[in-house]
Amino acid sequence: VHAAATDAKVILLGADDVCGYCAAYNTTAQQYAKQKGIDLKLVTNKFDPAEQAAQVDQAIAQKPAAILLWAIDGTALLPSMHKIQRAGIPLLLTDVLPDQKYDSLWRQYSGGNYEAEGRAAAHLMVDGFKAKGLGTTGAVIEITGYVGQAQTISRQQGFQDELAKIAPGIRVVGVQPGNWDQGTSTTAAAGLFTKFGKDIKGVYAQEDAMAAGAIVAAERAGLTPSKLAVVGVGCEPIGVNLLKSGKLYGTVLQSPVDEAHYAIDSVADLLNARKLDKLRYVPMPSVTAKDDVDQICKPWPNAS
Repeated sequence: VHAAATDAKVILLGADDVCGYCAAYNTTAQQYAKQKGIDLKLVTNKFDPAEQAAQVDQAIAQKPAAILLWAIDGTALLPSMHKIQRAGIPLLLTDVLPDQKYDSLWRQYSGGNYEAEGRAAAHLMVDGFKAKGLGTTGAVIEITGYVGQAQTISRQQGFQDELAKIAPGIRVVGVQPGNWDQGTSTTAAAGLFTKFGKDIKGVYAQEDAMAAGAIVAAERAGLTPSKLAVVGVGCEPIGVNLLKSGKLYGTVLQSPVDEAHYAIDSVADLLNARKLDKLRYVPMPSVTAKDDVDQICKPWPNAS
């Protein structure tokens, strides 16, 4: 189905290609938009909310048929969302869901349900403890995304609340930000391994790339990752390799390809005046090495 207005210009205000997930998302969104006959203009941002607010102003001036926003910071960008609404431009959100009490500002959010991902990770952690013979008590460390980001807060809350409910003996003893980056996560985890050492039985990293960093830190600290319950999120290419090697116990799928397809489908639905649900969550199954990993966690496209 082609967009009703083939010349309809849509502006995607997205995140920078330096993040592997973002690069795969951006490539997929551009390719899929072309297939759908949507003129998509991509404007990226290096995780700077002030810069993105300026990009929103520039986008409004171009009077697009719609704006698709990957909000770098869902709270900081609320004034910009008000501006988009005042300009009468339909707004769709992708990847980042701000406080839903403001949902009159956007037509639809598509992307991950981050709290549900956190809850799923808690169940994987408990399963991992069982599978590794670690019992039902012990210390876990957590490596998060950027402090204050909606995804970071929701994944942490979902994980910690669910863990407290289903396995009160497994406790998070230390939390450090890894900023969605493998190198940063190696350093963050190294500090926690130094502090808590051999007491640590599990690691929850809010993304597989950060889990990879934590695994490097564990090995440097003289620990054997395959004996720990290491849980990630994403089922990213690096996560697939770690699952197969036994160093990562489990992960929760969130595919940038799925997310980009959902976002562009939202745009097409909007342009064709179809009814939009407020929320459309991408599939998020839990995955361990026992599953058909290659079938569930499809490879990412290379950045164009």
